[in-house]
Amino acid sequence: MIEDTRDRARDLLARAVDFHGHLGPFLVLGLRMGVLVHSILKPQKQDDLTANMFVRSDPPESCTVDGVQVSSGCTLGKGTIRISSSHNRVACEFRAADRACTIAVKTGILKALLGDLNKATDKQVLEMADNVLSRPDGELFEITSSL
Repeated sequence: MIEDTRDRARDLLARAVDFHGHLGPFLVLGLRMGVLVHSILKPQKQDDLTANMFVRSDPPESCTVDGVQVSSGCTLGKGTIRISSSHNRVACEFRAADRACTIAVKTGILKALLGDLNKATDKQVLEMADNVLSRPDGELFEITSSL
């Protein structure tokens, strides 16, 4: 059974905001993805986990990468995360030893966030981030794994 990741993501939120520079829903999506992969793959050591992000190279979607770095421990500096350009999805393929999983933001969630961000005030952006933080994993993500 996969544990609920919301509490762990809340615990890491301040560190993610410090690292990234501001709070937004895509940072929180990345944060949730990294926490979720630890509950699925359960890597024995931090360096066992690698990530390949599929995301636009522009904000707001690219903000997801910083959330994944903070919560998964996969970083650009260590070379344990790669970024592949994708204009249609926000997803990450994670690997740990002989196990792998892909966590993808559901299409409806992605479209709703992008549409709402275009016209959102600063207060609304914070509310959107809080909404992403409080929703169950299953509402946000499609998860495929080979364990």
